[in-house]
Amino acid sequence: MRAVLSTPNLLPFYRLGVVIGLSLLIHYQARWFEQQRGSTISVRQARKFFPTATRVQLRDVERGLHYITDSHGDTLGLLLNTSPQTDNIIGYSGPNDVLIALDTNGAIAGLQLERSGDTEDHVDLIMRDPEFLRAFLAWRPNESPPPKIHGVAGATLTSYAIAEAIQQRLAGAAPSLRFTEPLKLDEVRALFTNATRIVPDKQRFLVFAQNEFVGYVLRTSPQADNVAGYRGPTEALVAVAPDARTVTAVRVRSSFDTPSYVDQIRDDDYYLKLFQGRTLDELATLDFKKEKIEGVSGATQTSFAIAEGLKRRAAAELKSRVRASDWRPATRDWGLAGVVAGSLLMAFTPLRGKRSVRVTWQLLLIVYVGIVNSDLLSLSLFAGWATNGLALKSAPGLVLLAAAALLVPLFSRRQLYCHQICPHGAAQELLGTWRRRRIGARTVTSARDEASSAEATVRAPLLRWFTLLPVVLVVFALLVLLSGWRFDLANIEGFDAWSWRAAGIATIVIATIGLIASIFVPQAYCRFGCPTGAILNFIRSAGRGDRWGPRDSVALFLVIIAVAAVAITHAVPRREAVPAVVTFQGRTMGTMWSVKIRDEVADARALELAISNKLEWCEQMTSHWRTNTELSQFNRVRDTNGMFVPWPVISLARKSAEISRASEGAFDITVGPLVQLWGFGPPPRRTDPPGNGEIAALQPAVGWQKIEFLDGQLRKQHPALGIDLSAIAPGWAVDQVAELLEFRGYTNFLVESGGELRARGVWTIAIEHPSRSCTLSNESIGTSGTYRQNYKSGAREYSHLLDPRTGRPVAHNTVSVSVRHARCADADAWAAALNVMGVEAGLALAQKRNLAAQFVVQPEAGRLEILTSSAWSNGSSATPRPSE
Repeated sequence: MRAVLSTPNLLPFYRLGVVIGLSLLIHYQARWFEQQRGSTISVRQARKFFPTATRVQLRDVERGLHYITDSHGDTLGLLLNTSPQTDNIIGYSGPNDVLIALDTNGAIAGLQLERSGDTEDHVDLIMRDPEFLRAFLAWRPNESPPPKIHGVAGATLTSYAIAEAIQQRLAGAAPSLRFTEPLKLDEVRALFTNATRIVPDKQRFLVFAQNEFVGYVLRTSPQADNVAGYRGPTEALVAVAPDARTVTAVRVRSSFDTPSYVDQIRDDDYYLKLFQGRTLDELATLDFKKEKIEGVSGATQTSFAIAEGLKRRAAAELKSRVRASDWRPATRDWGLAGVVAGSLLMAFTPLRGKRSVRVTWQLLLIVYVGIVNSDLLSLSLFAGWATNGLALKSAPGLVLLAAAALLVPLFSRRQLYCHQICPHGAAQELLGTWRRRRIGARTVTSARDEASSAEATVRAPLLRWFTLLPVVLVVFALLVLLSGWRFDLANIEGFDAWSWRAAGIATIVIATIGLIASIFVPQAYCRFGCPTGAILNFIRSAGRGDRWGPRDSVALFLVIIAVAAVAITHAVPRREAVPAVVTFQGRTMGTMWSVKIRDEVADARALELAISNKLEWCEQMTSHWRTNTELSQFNRVRDTNGMFVPWPVISLARKSAEISRASEGAFDITVGPLVQLWGFGPPPRRTDPPGNGEIAALQPAVGWQKIEFLDGQLRKQHPALGIDLSAIAPGWAVDQVAELLEFRGYTNFLVESGGELRARGVWTIAIEHPSRSCTLSNESIGTSGTYRQNYKSGAREYSHLLDPRTGRPVAHNTVSVSVRHARCADADAWAAALNVMGVEAGLALAQKRNLAAQFVVQPEAGRLEILTSSAWSNGSSATPRPSE
């Protein structure tokens, strides 16, 4: 291996390969850290732009759109980041992530730079310029061209990259806050009858029939969002042929306008066909009067609004097709290309030996490359490119300069950049020359003595260790990049000092010390402090005598360390942050309720009040215990006339009738009179069980078939019939609270009331008697048990659970039944029904209806058994625990 690597043609390529390999590892590691970090927008961030915000909802994952709502659920606007969609836009050394706030009109309400891949000094300079980001405020990307932006002096590349990222993220791609319903395949088939698949592509959709591309579909929103007809805007769909030019069909989709006017346009084939066959160019410049396009009679304003929306959408589509290929290098880039060409002349022609030419060239480098443009290669620049990619579009001149600096030493013994381009090196050389000219009257011998003295000084033991400093700085930078440490590498070099407007104190101090030292020690900073020069010197070929040396061994060791660091970082398990649980609780329906939320809660007091109010409403709608409810009044009335009752009662009665029919009467909400008779209902209670005669007297008033459903009314077939929703209302109330939380954007919560639970997200809950756990994932669970709320009469204990078919408490060995279901009302009711039926009949019915049910039975005193249906076993992680 040593013999092969000592071949002059291979060793320089090995060194270049080391640099490229380490750059790829840095890039890979940076992308991994970015994925781990993720992107979340908090309510606290949202309130900087929308003070009344209470929820942030990521509704569109693909486009990264976060909708902001208030405590009433009304949309205030949306927030989106420019990253990662614009990570290809590199400023000086990296991309920028800007948080953009859009109001309900689609205008920019605020901007905030979240993070930047450029140096901290450049970013601070931009943040100190109040007019830069303010220029974008009130810009409506869908309706007007972007504002004219002036670069921030001293941070030109960074400021232009930020502006371009904002424009690219929004121009032609800003979302609609009015027409938020996603496009469906069935809608596309109204335009392309053979469509089998649609693929989103920014603001348009590609349509495929099997694997054949058949055209595009454009939505006129959001361009048409602010084009009102008679009462509001209308969204239309535009079908475009595969040539991406010709309109083949137009269809009205949805509207805020008067429905009758919109329907009139939908039915008017002639009007919509006026736009077919036109090109997008024609549609974008359409003159309605000249083309004799008249509105639909009776819906003129609505029809003209649709036409204007089509016109705006076509114009936006054409603008979005302006590609980056129109870009051309700037004057600054041509200037750097000239610098590279001049440096090649100075390095490989006799011009380098002419003192006047060389001094003139060095002064040019100091003024133009250093002071005017500050276009210096640096460790922070290379690190930024390795992390984020080359700035081919924003700084092609710098990329060309870096390419020349790396490749010329590879094929020659000349260090092009350090000797012929770097303004910092030129300044050091001129300062050293100035000192030598000050002693020009001395003899040649004196000059030689001074040179020998300088050389002896350089070789002094203390300074010899300084030659290792550039290598140490390179190793330090590599560790910083591989560890993900947020450290500004510009602070360990002096090159940012040339950008004096943005320079930090550290870089100014390093640059000043290096220049002063060069007066006494030739090229002091280049030899003892420059990590960038160390990288370029590592690549430089020494000609045919080049051999494997210590620097090559160190480089190989660094590669091994870097690979190991990446592997170890990825192998260490990442600890997921467990969000804090916010808990609310109270009383309802004679029992306790609780709500646990793992999402961010902006206003806990307001949310708790909303939950309490919702539960109070649920109880008022369904309670037969309260004497002032409409249900109690229905139960008290002793006639068979139809009576109006609240819609929840009718809805729950219909749901109960379905379960009653399926369970053959084991579940029956008309059991109310019997419950009251046994003393399990509202007071007064009794201590002795009712006699057979009392039960038989009430049986004619019980039966789920004896309720008739009329239009908004219920009618009793027996005047003494009474409804008791206790076996379904608690679960229904849990559903109502869950829907309230979902409406407000919460995505990770657990609602419980009286032992009935509904989970959004994954939650592990405990089931009582016997103590065991169960994991719920976006589902509900209801439990019915015979082990509580019972009473004894003499030596006998009676269960509170009544069998409506016999009018008596159940007397089987089933202790409890738990049922998992999508809705808690269903789980609550089915658990009661199966418990009344007992384990044999109940388990058979659960298997038949594919219900996830778990039965706890007590075949003998002191022993409990657990039996489950197939659906429970297949979809649950229930773990029984030994009973006490």
